[in-house]
Amino acid sequence: MASSVVTLNVGGEVFQTTAATLSRAGASSPLASLAPTPASAPHFLDRDPRLFATLLSFLRRGRLAPTVLTPLPAVDSLVAVSPTLALAGARDFAGVHLCRYPDDAPATAREVLSWPGSPSATVLSMAATSATEVSSPWLFTSFESARRNSSAVVTFDMNSLSPVAEIGRKEVYGADVEAAIPASRLSWLGRHNLLLAAGSHSGPAGVVGDICLWDVRASATVPVWELREKEDCFADIAASEALSSLFKVGAASGEVFMADLRMLGGGGISIEPWVCIGDGQRAAAAASAGRKEGNGCRIECYLNWVFVARGGEVEVWTQVELAQEAGGKKLMRRNWVGNGPSFVIAGGSGHESVKEKTKIVSWAFGGSRMALARDDKRSIEVWDSAPAAISFNP
Repeated sequence: MASSVVTLNVGGEVFQTTAATLSRAGASSPLASLAPTPASAPHFLDRDPRLFATLLSFLRRGRLAPTVLTPLPAVDSLVAVSPTLALAGARDFAGVHLCRYPDDAPATAREVLSWPGSPSATVLSMAATSATEVSSPWLFTSFESARRNSSAVVTFDMNSLSPVAEIGRKEVYGADVEAAIPASRLSWLGRHNLLLAAGSHSGPAGVVGDICLWDVRASATVPVWELREKEDCFADIAASEALSSLFKVGAASGEVFMADLRMLGGGGISIEPWVCIGDGQRAAAAASAGRKEGNGCRIECYLNWVFVARGGEVEVWTQVELAQEAGGKKLMRRNWVGNGPSFVIAGGSGHESVKEKTKIVSWAFGGSRMALARDDKRSIEVWDSAPAAISFNP
C-alpha cells in the first residue's frame, strides 16, 4: 500500500503530514497538489516555518489556537514557553499567569506564579531561557511589591514551576527611590549566560537608570557588571546575541548608542561604555540642554538587526564591514527609515484623506517578519524582510 505521508522542507525545517490534511486547504491551494514523498526527497517551500506550523495546525484541527481570558486588565509582559504554554503579566496586577493550551482540553489560565517574599507583587518584565541552553528552562520575572518599596528578579524552574533563586533584591528606605530602581527590562543572553536587568526612574532632576548584567550561576547579590546612568539615560535598552552588544536610545538625545559586551564585566562597576552610533554632537548638545527627545522610543534587537521605533516610524540599523583599504572595520549604519505605506480613507463627500500612522506600542519578531501594534489598537501590521528592503503586508 502506497504511503500517504507528505514531507516538506519549509525554510529549512522539516514537516510531515498527510495528503488528506493538505487537501483541506482547498482545491485551488498549491498545498493540495503536493504528492506523497519520502523523507529523503521533501518538497521545498521558501516560507517562514513558524507561520507554516500555525497553518498546518489549523488544517489538522480545523480551528486556530484558542483564546485564553485572564483576569489581567492588560497584558504588559508575555513569554511563549511552548506551543501549549504562555506566560502573561501586568504592571498593576499580581503574579505571572500561566495560559495553557492543551490539545485535548479547553484552554485555561488558573495558575499563578508569585514572588514568595511578596505574593501581591506586580510583574514589570519577564525573560526565559530555552531548554537547549540549560538543563532545565528558567523563567526570570521582575517583581515590584504592591507598596513599591521593594523589588527583585525571581528565577523559576519551568519544569517544577517553583522559585529557585532571588536576584538583586532592592529595598526603598524613606523617599530615596533612586537608590532602589526596579528592573523594568529583562533580557536573557544565552550564549554569554548573562541576564540583562535594567530600570529607570524619572524625577525632577531628570531620568536616572541602573543597568546590570548577572551571571545567575555565580551570584544572586553581586552583578558581574553594573552602571548607574544619569546623563542621557536610556529611554529603552536591548541586547543583541548576534552582535555581542547592548544598544540603547538616549532619553535626552533620542540617539542610538552601542556597548560591546566583550568590553564589559570582570570589574563590577564600569566606566562609561557607550559609543554613539548616531549623531554624537547632537547627542551631546541634547544631553547638555536636558532635552527629552528620546521619550517614548523603543529599541529591540533581532538577529543582526537593531530596530528603533520613534512614534509611528521604524528605523533599522545593521552592521557593515568596510573595505580592507578603509581599515576593514565593522560599523553600525542606519539603512532604512519609514512607517509603512499610508492608509487612504474615503471621506463623506467623496474626498480621500491619508490616515497618519500612530505610535507603535508593541512589536514581536520571528522568521523574516516583524509584527507591530499601534496605539489605536485596531490592527496588527506584519512587515516582511527581503535581502535589500523591508516590505509591508497588511
